[in-house]
Amino acid sequence: MGNVDFHSTMWSCKYMDMFADSANDLGCWAEEVMKTINCDEDSHITLDKFKKPNKDVVVKHLFDAFKGIVGYKECFRKATIKLEEMRSDMINTQKSVIQLQGELLDIKTKELDSVQRTVKTAVENTVQAEIKSYSAAVSKHSHSSASTFTAENFKKVVQNVVAEEDRSRNVLIFGLKEDAGEKLADKICDVFEQMAEKPRFEAARIGNKAAEKHRAVKVSFGSSSTVHQILIKAKELRLSQCFKTVFISPDRSPEERAVHKQLVLDLKKKVTENPNKRYFIRTGKICEIDE
Repeated sequence: MGNVDFHSTMWSCKYMDMFADSANDLGCWAEEVMKTINCDEDSHITLDKFKKPNKDVVVKHLFDAFKGIVGYKECFRKATIKLEEMRSDMINTQKSVIQLQGELLDIKTKELDSVQRTVKTAVENTVQAEIKSYSAAVSKHSHSSASTFTAENFKKVVQNVVAEEDRSRNVLIFGLKEDAGEKLADKICDVFEQMAEKPRFEAARIGNKAAEKHRAVKVSFGSSSTVHQILIKAKELRLSQCFKTVFISPDRSPEERAVHKQLVLDLKKKVTENPNKRYFIRTGKICEIDE
């Protein structure tokens, strides 16, 4: 809401009181005149009835009316000026609102175009990468690569692209206790609160239910940028008493899971062989630093 114009508000109260007084005075004057000409209703007033009272009475009523008009003339003049100013201000305000609406629409349009370009570029790059990868595999295992790139094969490539795009908006949560009749969304919210995050999401347990085993949770977000933010802050769970055994990872493809599994095995081996160094996995590689 805009700032309140107290001067305008005070003016409005002042002149509204004057308008009310003038209306009251005019009403009282009209009642006196009607009593004088002996009329109960406005519809009964005629010119002949005004001829019945003597001249002095009529002159007095006329003089009272004149005083009332003169007394409120300045009030009406100032009110006319002020109303015109208010009308002008309202027109300018409407112009400003229309301008702001236009600017907001332009900003939203630019943001939408930017998102569309980003998505288009990401999809094109992923499709090109998948096609190159597929073409290389075909060239390696077939002597007739031109004839083996069928519609069915291309369909598989597109399906892989779509699946990759879906996975980029997901994370998997491991080690989260599973209870009968649990409110999973509340549990996920508690986990994210430990990281000072409150994203919108959908969550579900995955895999077959087994006794004494907590199934992983697949959490889906609206964008891959949210996934990136969650994965960056996931390490903060190690400082939590409630969720220090909870682990968050990207939603990897079967091939990526196999590669990551081997990396973990290699990391454990290095830790055993060199306990004085700290090892960790970053961007698909095992990194090390001295303790």
